[in-house]
Amino acid sequence: MNKQDLMRMRNDAMRTIRNSNKIGSHRNCIRINVANSLEHELAKLKICYGLIKEGKEVITEAIFNNGSRADILVLDDYRIIEILCSEREIDCKRKSRKYPALFILEMKRVCGERKITKGHSGKQKTVTIKEIK
Repeated sequence: MNKQDLMRMRNDAMRTIRNSNKIGSHRNCIRINVANSLEHELAKLKICYGLIKEGKEVITEAIFNNGSRADILVLDDYRIIEILCSEREIDCKRKSRKYPALFILEMKRVCGERKITKGHSGKQKTVTIKEIK
């Protein structure tokens, strides 16, 4: 892909983002959302670092014209990356229905070890979920 086509793709992607989200230099700027866990935000930083190192342009916490929000928007290939930590995959898929049709969704399960205890009639089962890369 030549440079002009790449710029066209990036601009097309930017047209889907709320205007207040475009003002200033938000490309390749990592925004944090304190409503997310520290683990979630560190995973976002790590993913964005790799993408920027590859020469891609990203927007984090991108707010689209319809009000939906994505963890990471990769402008170069019309990709949204959602980081799943405490969020269930089905909830993420439901949320993604609001994303503009231009984009493809990529979900990354990035969790450290955590334990979930499920109980039925006095019996408890502990499930350990480890980081998946």
